[in-house]
Amino acid sequence: MSKFIIACGGTGGHLVPGIAIGQALISAGHEVSFAITKKQVDSRLVEKYTNLHFIKMPGVAFSKSPIKFLKFLKEFLNAFITGIKLLKSGKYDVVISFGGFNSLGISLAAALLGKPIVLHEANRKTGKATRLLGHFARRVYVPYGVKIPRRKINQVKFAGYPLRDEIQKIKENDAKKVFGFDENANILLVLGGSQGAESLNNWVNENFEKLAFENIDVLCVCGQNKNNYQNRTAISKDGHTRHIKMLEFCDEMASALSASKIVVARAGAGTIAELARCRVPSIMVPYPYAADNHQLENAKCFEKQGACTVVEQKDIDTLLNEVVSLFYNKNLQVAMNKNLERVDEQNDCSKIVEDLTKIAKGE
Repeated sequence: MSKFIIACGGTGGHLVPGIAIGQALISAGHEVSFAITKKQVDSRLVEKYTNLHFIKMPGVAFSKSPIKFLKFLKEFLNAFITGIKLLKSGKYDVVISFGGFNSLGISLAAALLGKPIVLHEANRKTGKATRLLGHFARRVYVPYGVKIPRRKINQVKFAGYPLRDEIQKIKENDAKKVFGFDENANILLVLGGSQGAESLNNWVNENFEKLAFENIDVLCVCGQNKNNYQNRTAISKDGHTRHIKMLEFCDEMASALSASKIVVARAGAGTIAELARCRVPSIMVPYPYAADNHQLENAKCFEKQGACTVVEQKDIDTLLNEVVSLFYNKNLQVAMNKNLERVDEQNDCSKIVEDLTKIAKGE
């Protein structure tokens, strides 16, 4: 048995795959702790994992603002010192980083102590933390087809996106009951990521009556403190009552995806992997201000695989037509489902666990 510590907090996109790898390592007989942030999104996401060991670390996001930059440096130093104490006292064998500001302090502490550092980059453009820590890493896992130049031989390996044990397709009608929809609901799921997306929230609220007219119900995960809208109903063109339900947070993502006919979502790597696992056709609206515009890269790759349609934020006025068109195009939905199955096959994390086990043993 080896001991791993996984730095994976700050956003759902960092935390969720970290939990997934941790679950797989625990199933393989290893001991795992998770270094997360003090942010509300982390605290909310980990509530259901009472059997896992979470450690809240100091840290704030990097900023070019002078005052915020000084705070970043102070928190980084605290995280670095805390990381040294933690790694020494816990006798961890390997540090696994999923990127973000939370990973810097403890990863550099591991480098100082000579502990192996492993990085997982989920997006098709590597983030700042991955680029920096890559100089110290024993291994860097990247999506299939992504190239990182000037790296050491055998340092970079292709890997999919680790998914939590509970992300599995379930019966559609059972999933609908979780959110109070009846079995005749035709659900469009709108996702803005773990922190919500105001533009998507506004779009779905403004267009609900038009969606309802086309026999479409809506489930919108709008993000914490972003629910400025009420649940309401409207009448479809054939006289049925259609519903829109707004959730600030959803910790039943497998049910939400399984209940849905199609999804409108941001293009985070985690969302894409979960769509593939649950076989849900989608329309991606990449967040245009994501670092290095990585969401657009994610979405375009997903579209090339025939698994989604992409609508850029600047073209959001066309989104309603795209949703209605996909909703009624059953042949396209079937084709997307087949392609989603192929995408999902890449997200088997058993090879990552096998590789991590060898690294922990010094092989």
